[in-house]
Amino acid sequence: MLTPRQAQFAFVPLMVTVMSAVISLVMTTVHHGLRPGLLQAWLGNWGLAFVVALPVAWVTVPTVRALLARLTDTAPPRPSRGLGEMG
Repeated sequence: MLTPRQAQFAFVPLMVTVMSAVISLVMTTVHHGLRPGLLQAWLGNWGLAFVVALPVAWVTVPTVRALLARLTDTAPPRPSRGLGEMG
């Protein structure tokens, strides 16, 4: 099992792997079509997409997390009222 720190560290490469694979497959299929050679074209495009996406993600993910932390309301939640209660 991973520690929370290891899981946080593994998140970016794993997410980049999945996202670059899916997006490059879709874009390769759109441009290449469902014909022979699609697999080879996709694997080449996936490699390029991964090499570009990984450093971009390493830079942007901490920035986005910091931005979201600043925009997140950390006030304790208000107690919910029961049905029929006022005030």
